[in-house]
Amino acid sequence: MTGWIIVGVVFLVLEIISPTFFYMWFGIAGFISAISSIWLDFYWQLAIFVLSSAILLYLTRPIAKKLHEKEPPKKIHLDEIIGKEALVIERIDNSAGKGLVKVDGDIWRAFSSDDSIIEKGEKVRVLKVEGAHLVVEKMEVER
Repeated sequence: MTGWIIVGVVFLVLEIISPTFFYMWFGIAGFISAISSIWLDFYWQLAIFVLSSAILLYLTRPIAKKLHEKEPPKKIHLDEIIGKEALVIERIDNSAGKGLVKVDGDIWRAFSSDDSIIEKGEKVRVLKVEGAHLVVEKMEVER
């Protein structure tokens, strides 16, 4: 009985330290086998461990996968954001290496094209994409 409890604990610890949702079923099967050890000999316990692990994996793995599926990354065409209006959400200061803008719901690091400081809340136009940064210019205020 003690051996199966150790097996169960080891698998549960593996579950905790691993990024997958896989080892827990073997831990539970270890505990089921520990309970069965009260009445059955080792070979039956081993069969119960294998069978309960397989059943738990078969029945619950698809559910666990759905719970842990991540939304696929949003694909954008970089050319589509050139010329678009963006909102400055963090002050753009090239010398300090700071600045964030929001374009179509996505947040980008930004630099001003003329090294000017652009304050939070102002609107800018995207001129080009350089790596993971946008080069922007302050939009003229219409009156």
